[in-house]
Amino acid sequence: MAVYALTDNFNYFFKRLNPSPAFEKQAASEHATIRGLIVDPRGLASALSPTTFLQGSYKQETAIYTINDVDIVALCRLWYPGPGGGGKGWSRDEIFETIAAPLLADGRYKGKVYYHSQSMCVKVDLGIKVEILPVVYKASNNDPEKEPFCLYRPEKGVWEDGYARYHQRWLSYKNSTQQTFGNFIPAIKVLKHLRSRIVLGDDSFHIECLLYSLPNSVFAGGPADWIASVLRHIVSIPALTWVQQGIKTPCGERLLFTASEWNLETWSKFREAVKVWEQAATLASTAPDEQIAIKAWQLILGDDFFPSKVSV
Repeated sequence: MAVYALTDNFNYFFKRLNPSPAFEKQAASEHATIRGLIVDPRGLASALSPTTFLQGSYKQETAIYTINDVDIVALCRLWYPGPGGGGKGWSRDEIFETIAAPLLADGRYKGKVYYHSQSMCVKVDLGIKVEILPVVYKASNNDPEKEPFCLYRPEKGVWEDGYARYHQRWLSYKNSTQQTFGNFIPAIKVLKHLRSRIVLGDDSFHIECLLYSLPNSVFAGGPADWIASVLRHIVSIPALTWVQQGIKTPCGERLLFTASEWNLETWSKFREAVKVWEQAATLASTAPDEQIAIKAWQLILGDDFFPSKVSV
């Protein structure tokens, strides 16, 4: 266990790290309004019978600082329901045009909606950025709760399987008290914060998958314990060995360390940064003097997020 738990300092840190209720309120409001337009049974997108759900950091509660984007999945049918099935086939462009239509026709969003032939999402710029991902049912499935669905990959020109809700459920399960004592989601936020402080471009999804692969035991204890333990476990394994282990995403649909996902070059740079963070965290957790411990945490977390003195 860490010599100094620094509970008040870490409480302050997470209060600064987490988005304020004002951001949550705005995100919820924008989501509700846009969702209402898309799923309106008499609206301009009704031909696709869309249903919607959230994905990404807002839904998974892994956002840090602010909620600056809301990711909405619009699950669309590719046919008109009717006796014997069948109906009209839809191209990618027709699907995007239909999902965007009710937004383009609404005065609140006209001029703020952006997409083109190579877009993966329909984007709405409202200060908070809303990204709407049109997806379709997998062949032979008509259950909106069942995954995978299919999403369009413009760089490949094909529809691929996606598992947004199953991914969220695995993260929630990993975060549960019986698994990681509720420290898994905070760990994602901490690594995103550390990444942002030195302007690394690593994808949040990759960080989630990396931490998901870690043993539950490294998340035990207070923040002064588990932050050091998580970083220590990552650096205990060489970068190439991590790649060779064949680690998969939580849903198991693809490998994490590949040229098209987290390639060896960017992963190696990230792991080198983790080595520096781990050294400071280990010094902080083992320091015999409280002020040394605080200063060591400040090196990586920032003294604006981790002040020397906290008013209780």
